[in-house]
Amino acid sequence: MATMILWVIFALMTAAAIFAVVWPLGRPPRASAGGSDLAVYKDQLLKFTLLTKKNLRDIQALPNDDSVPLDPQLRYNATRAYQLIRAAQWGMGVAIQVQSYPDPILGLAQKRAEEAWNLARYPVDFTGVSRAEYISMSVQNLSRSLRLAQQALVMLP
Repeated sequence: MATMILWVIFALMTAAAIFAVVWPLGRPPRASAGGSDLAVYKDQLLKFTLLTKKNLRDIQALPNDDSVPLDPQLRYNATRAYQLIRAAQWGMGVAIQVQSYPDPILGLAQKRAEEAWNLARYPVDFTGVSRAEYISMSVQNLSRSLRLAQQALVMLP
């Protein structure tokens, strides 16, 4: 009799475990709050533009000689800006994938953010080149990246 009760308890526990796993899979997916996601992307893009403007000023103020190492704060800010634009473009890409009806404006804004992300990599990844080349290419790439991020901001409602 005791073994029978033990088997019933095991069966109930197994059924409860299966139900706990299968029940969330059977529910319809929740609709994401599109407005809050949009606000997050816009905030990330805005922070990126502000930080990139500061980075541009700091890079333009660098001396051309290689004798002075790059300021760690400049490297940190460049990395932070890169992370912000990457997060924004990735989030917009995910939002595009889950949309029931494609929003062409969001697609255009995401493409601009993706291009801005690729351009924002230079000050982070190419610190080993000569200082004159670093300054020149960083200013050129960050300026273009900044314009693209500002265009993406204008496109988003």
